[in-house]
Amino acid sequence: MRSILRIVVLCGLVLAGIIGTASAADGDRHEHTVLIIHSYHDGYEWTDGQAAGIAEALAALAPDIEPEVHYLDWKRHPDATGLDQLAALIRHRHGKGSVKAIVTTDDAALGFGLRLRDTEYGAIPLIHGGVLPAAGRDLIAGRPETVGVTEVKDIPGTVALAMAAGPHLRRIHYLRDTTESGIGLDAELMAAVEAGQMPLELHTLPNPPFEQLLRLLETLPSDSAILLGTYADDGHGLTMPPTRFLERMSERSAVPIFGLQEYLLGHGLAGGSLLSARAHGRAVGELAAAVLKNGRVEGLLSHPRQSSVRAIDHAQFQRFGLSVDLTPPPDVVVNKPFSVFDAYRTLIIGVGGVILILAGMVIALASALSRRWRAEAELRISNRALIDSRRTLEANLAELTESREKLRDSERSLRLIAEASRDIIWNRDFKTGRRVMSGRVQELLGVDPKALATVDAWYARMHPADIDRCKDLLRRHLKGETAEFRAEYRMRHRDGYYIWIYATGKALFDEQGQPTIMAGSYTDITAEKVQQARLDHLAHYDQLTGLPNRLKLSEHVDQLIRGDRPAGGSQSLSLLFLDMDNFKFINDSFGHRAGDDLLVDFGQRILRIAGEGTFVSRLGGDEFVIVVPGTAGTDAMEVARRLEQGLAMPFLVEGQNFFISASIGIARHPWDGRSFDELLQNADTAMYWAKDNARGRVGAFTPDMNRKVVDRVRLLTRIRHTLDDGAFTLVYQPQASALDRSVRGFEALVRWTDSELGTVSPARFIPACEESGLIVPLGMWVLETACAEAVRMKQRGLPDLTISVNVSVVQLAQPDFVSRVLEVLERTGLPAGRLELEITESLMMGCFEASVDKLNELCGAGVRLALDDFGTGYSSLTYLRRLPIHTLKLDKGFIDDVHRRSDARSMVASIVRIARDLKLSVVAEGVEEEEQWDPLARLGCDTIQGWLVSRPLPPERIAPFLADWDRKRAGMPVPARDVVVDMMSRA
Repeated sequence: MRSILRIVVLCGLVLAGIIGTASAADGDRHEHTVLIIHSYHDGYEWTDGQAAGIAEALAALAPDIEPEVHYLDWKRHPDATGLDQLAALIRHRHGKGSVKAIVTTDDAALGFGLRLRDTEYGAIPLIHGGVLPAAGRDLIAGRPETVGVTEVKDIPGTVALAMAAGPHLRRIHYLRDTTESGIGLDAELMAAVEAGQMPLELHTLPNPPFEQLLRLLETLPSDSAILLGTYADDGHGLTMPPTRFLERMSERSAVPIFGLQEYLLGHGLAGGSLLSARAHGRAVGELAAAVLKNGRVEGLLSHPRQSSVRAIDHAQFQRFGLSVDLTPPPDVVVNKPFSVFDAYRTLIIGVGGVILILAGMVIALASALSRRWRAEAELRISNRALIDSRRTLEANLAELTESREKLRDSERSLRLIAEASRDIIWNRDFKTGRRVMSGRVQELLGVDPKALATVDAWYARMHPADIDRCKDLLRRHLKGETAEFRAEYRMRHRDGYYIWIYATGKALFDEQGQPTIMAGSYTDITAEKVQQARLDHLAHYDQLTGLPNRLKLSEHVDQLIRGDRPAGGSQSLSLLFLDMDNFKFINDSFGHRAGDDLLVDFGQRILRIAGEGTFVSRLGGDEFVIVVPGTAGTDAMEVARRLEQGLAMPFLVEGQNFFISASIGIARHPWDGRSFDELLQNADTAMYWAKDNARGRVGAFTPDMNRKVVDRVRLLTRIRHTLDDGAFTLVYQPQASALDRSVRGFEALVRWTDSELGTVSPARFIPACEESGLIVPLGMWVLETACAEAVRMKQRGLPDLTISVNVSVVQLAQPDFVSRVLEVLERTGLPAGRLELEITESLMMGCFEASVDKLNELCGAGVRLALDDFGTGYSSLTYLRRLPIHTLKLDKGFIDDVHRRSDARSMVASIVRIARDLKLSVVAEGVEEEEQWDPLARLGCDTIQGWLVSRPLPPERIAPFLADWDRKRAGMPVPARDVVVDMMSRA
């Protein structure tokens, strides 16, 4: 038992030690944290080099330090809000006393690091690196515990290298952009000029739009060179990586370009004393390690340090006739042709020496033997040799004569073939290194074939991006890996543009497997490449809007998803599915040309609204998709909110103002789908949910939306069956005079009780019918049934009552709507004056002008028009004045409190006054209490409609209701009217 207790106690002590060690290790980790803050973004080559150098130095000299790296992205997003958010994040992660030191690169990070130190961490060491302009020096002036390595560019060294390589150079043209780094470089240039370190004539190039700058570079004199500072944007809105700017400038420039940054080497830079980001970062890291080891900055002063290397691009030197031999030995050489002698110099010299010694010995021995043999056989063979020589010479003479004739015929045939061919025929002799080409070189490239007699001269005109691939294909053929040499690449024409060449060739090899000669052809395939590019564009882009199509969208999303997988799914993206509301009706009313123009304008507007970093495409019809990369759903919702605001402004197409909204559905990866098809389907589902709830809304996908989509499909299926089976019915709600309470007419209302779904509310099936277009046949059925019932009322001896029928904006958009209404009146025999069509304020959106024309035509035919639910829409008095209506129907929301609240009565009185000024009658809807009747009558309402009069009635209940109502109203009081209305003025 004692042994067991001892073992338990021992295990407890070991466990406590492990826990204590882990806690101590965790505390040490926080106590050794160093913040490394970069001014610019991850992927910016200069910043990446600095970051790598700092990391190398700290890993080697301070391995116990735990660096935490942050990027301000100040070059692309100079926004102080982002700094505040980053400061809050750092405070959250590292409280006071948990940061040992701060390391910064360039001045934006320096200012941010000083701010962090002042507000959060006190007088901890701060080590800065990079450019330190006047503003930066002011920041650190008088600051304790601050030290750094200042970035210094070697302008004199670059100028000296250019003069050594090109003794003919007389002037140098200075070019830089208008960024903070570019402007800061001017001071270093002026310092070099004042110090007499610029012996060349200095010119400053302007900073025009980039294409104009390229044309200017083509015209510079041959005794010039370009000194390139920083160049990330042209000052006129064009922004590209500096390497891409340099590549395009180098392609077009007539003179060599020298620079100051190492990361530009290999992109068209001829060379220079180039500032190395990695070396500069190592210097900052070494200084930081020294500060961390010392514990204080004291004694470690800021100091400039040359972090430059002499570098040249061998291909650019050859292109512009610069001499490598005249320059001091460079530290770095790129694009230099491979030389066996340079690579194996020592081995070749050693082997050659041995061969010479052996050859000398062999020659001495052979000489001795030869003298002996010659002495013995000279007399014996002399006569026979003379006879054989004569016979051999005679035979050789005949053979040479025959061969000369055959060779002459062969040369004539080959010359004829080369001249007749549309291709360039060429051959290459590997022993001499010379190449011979047919004369079509002049036609295709604009240069003399003799100027391209060497392989290097041919490569000098090849597009830089194609050289390595072409050389690799040629190397594989010459090693016997491929039966033929085949390659496609671009060649520069004398006028500066590029053509596509299809090159073929085949080499002959000697017994040792070495190539001796090679021949082939060059074919101009530029037209085929242009056609292929056009076909690719047709396959991936919408021809109407120019936006990417569904195929391009699918490839883009798949690429983002594939790129996300190595990161463990930490990144996300969102799909925004946009569907224009009521576009079909605008297209039908104004024609496909106006619809196409509207689609183009719509696509361009959402492209501008979505902003940089998003991907906008058109699926087809009026459906668009936006891809928003981001780590949170708020990114997509922010874009959706901007779209809602941006689409509120009208679209001007063919002189018409169209107000267009869009329903938007959002699906996010990976939560709402892990493939493009799944994301698109769920975004489409969310869009339909938004459209069903209210047009112009935004819906984010949830799993239960699939059930709603199924319900919606089921609803539309049942509606179609019901239209075929005639299961819809009409009920009629009476409308009574506000003064004498007599019934003036009925409003026809459609009802539906389905055998599977039961009773379905109009608020549910009417929007579905409008969306699917089924409202057109349903609406015509309601119109004809109501008109026929009104005629039957008259035939049963009922008074001449008005029948009101609701008309959807979808029906009104149909081109033949007016003619079909008049046909129904003619077919049923109902006088036009007894029909009142009720329209809603939504017609003001989209196709107002065309709707007004149709309403005027109906009004001219005698049909009465009413504006339903007035006050719930836009209620524009300008539109109200232009509409040819007879009646305003007040929404129930205006009259619910009319008998209880004075503000409700004031609102109704104002609307009635406007109606009177426009000679319109007023109907109050939704009247349910007796106390509402008298105030409405006093305020000037002409007609009352609601449950107080009657609920909607089936046709067989209309006659009994009228008889019962006449008995009731005889005993009802006649309300007084405070507002005097001249009824005769309303013709």
